[in-house]
Amino acid sequence: MSTLRQAALAVAAEREKLAHWMRSMGYATGHGDSIEGLLDHLGTQIAEGLEAEVTMEREACAKVAERWGKEVNVESWDMAGKDCATAIRARSKT
Repeated sequence: MSTLRQAALAVAAEREKLAHWMRSMGYATGHGDSIEGLLDHLGTQIAEGLEAEVTMEREACAKVAERWGKEVNVESWDMAGKDCATAIRARSKT
């Protein structure tokens, strides 16, 4: 077997290992025909997942700010809590 053929088989085996790992971790492999393609697709999925997590965390923080303002039962604090929640939510839009 030629050295070039051996190298191609080794690369294919490594690509298959990466694809298997991605699937076992719950990531899609898409149409990644190469290791670089798989890694690019993985990076996109990770970035999208992080963005979704950050958005959910911001919303949770905004709700805490709104509750805080209402619980104090002082009108100016209620407005401050609402303003804070609005500012937190606005961060997701930038």
